[in-house]
Amino acid sequence: MILAGDIGGTNSRLALFDDELTAVKQTVTKNKGRDSFGPIVREFLDQCGDLRRQVDRACFGVAGPVAEGQVTLTNLKWHLDEAALSRELGIRKVALINDMLAHAEGVERLRPEHVVMLNEGEHRHGGNRAIIAAGTGLGEAGLFWDAKIDGYRGFASEGGHCDFGPRSDQEVALLQFLQKQKGIRNVSWESVLSGPGLRNIYDFLIAPEQLGPGAGLPNPDPPPADVTQAAMQGSNRAAVAAMEMFIHFYGAEAGNLALKLLAIGGMYLGGGIVTHILDKLRGPAFLQSFRDKGPDKLRPLLQSIPVYVINFDLNGLYGAANYARRM
Repeated sequence: MILAGDIGGTNSRLALFDDELTAVKQTVTKNKGRDSFGPIVREFLDQCGDLRRQVDRACFGVAGPVAEGQVTLTNLKWHLDEAALSRELGIRKVALINDMLAHAEGVERLRPEHVVMLNEGEHRHGGNRAIIAAGTGLGEAGLFWDAKIDGYRGFASEGGHCDFGPRSDQEVALLQFLQKQKGIRNVSWESVLSGPGLRNIYDFLIAPEQLGPGAGLPNPDPPPADVTQAAMQGSNRAAVAAMEMFIHFYGAEAGNLALKLLAIGGMYLGGGIVTHILDKLRGPAFLQSFRDKGPDKLRPLLQSIPVYVINFDLNGLYGAANYARRM
């Protein structure tokens, strides 16, 4: 029996899986007010009755950089250690992996109903795959074919923190705005391609030299969700313009990642934002930016890459279980 977890800044999703990766019990717990992770897991295991004794391995995908079996979560004060969790939970094998590695591992378990196709492309068996996920931050990861297991293995990256690359006068002005007005010394792709990134773009557009403050929402300090909602409803021109730039950036950085990893096996879009902006992603702007790279000879390669949106909230949880199955 496998214990798997997807641990974010807000919630801890936990589940028990059998060896065929069928979930037999799962729960979601709010992390707010909890001092540590171990008691949350013990409470869940106590609810599992006799199944608890069958758990022989566990894997937790966590939002933070994992090194030597330890991690301090990015949005929580929790410090997790594989060896300490193994002793505390009485589980022989425990692994901590980056949450984007968990999402990459989850790609292997996706069913047709869990994805929405943006570009059919050409299906190349064994070709590298990539996943990019904009949410609270920007996550990027890849998958490679491993003949020894006759399947894919995921690997994590911190590509979302790579330098933002503006390509037009307006985008250069956005870069300068983020450096000077927002005080972001190193403007990364996450600075423009995430929930806070969407708000950064919106703030830039309502500056006097752009659309001006009169183009903004009535709320002078709108959360990214409100900007998204107004953009999808077409009820505010600054929000609409911000979303247009956001979609362009999503396509541009997805294309960058596809080239870096030579992801001819497929590009997957995940994270908490994509399902809310699916209609925009289906438009021509995303794929145009995705393909608009380098020499013209590269465009047929990018056109041939299948592109999917992941429409499955539990992808990271199933990915952690998939990783644990091979431990």
